[in-house]
Amino acid sequence: MARYLADTSAWSRSHATEKTSARWGTLLTLSEIALTPPVRLELLYSTRGPADYARTSAALDRLLQLPLTERDVRRAADVQAALGERAQHRGPKPVDLMIAAVAERNELVVLHYDRHFEAIARVTGQPTEWVARRGSLD
Repeated sequence: MARYLADTSAWSRSHATEKTSARWGTLLTLSEIALTPPVRLELLYSTRGPADYARTSAALDRLLQLPLTERDVRRAADVQAALGERAQHRGPKPVDLMIAAVAERNELVVLHYDRHFEAIARVTGQPTEWVARRGSLD
């Protein structure tokens, strides 16, 4: 069963080091990573041609797919408003807010390599985890 909802930032750095690659492989093998439409779209956007698109799409189809609901969109807007009260609303992008909302609703840890998820978590209290120590892959 999935424990993580991985953001695109985690996917893109999943093979940055031997350590991250090994852990990523384990998480995928154990079906501990879930996917949501915004991340899927971003990952497919990054593919290089029809064959890569088809191969990537088929691989992503094997993951637990979590829908983006109207409830998630409302939660993302509420979190953005709370960040606005702290003058921090210009950090997390709308897609980050929606990914975090899906993870929160499904009680999953957001796996990422993006400091904006930490800002979101300061508002929501939801768990997040860096795919690698912050700053170690820059």
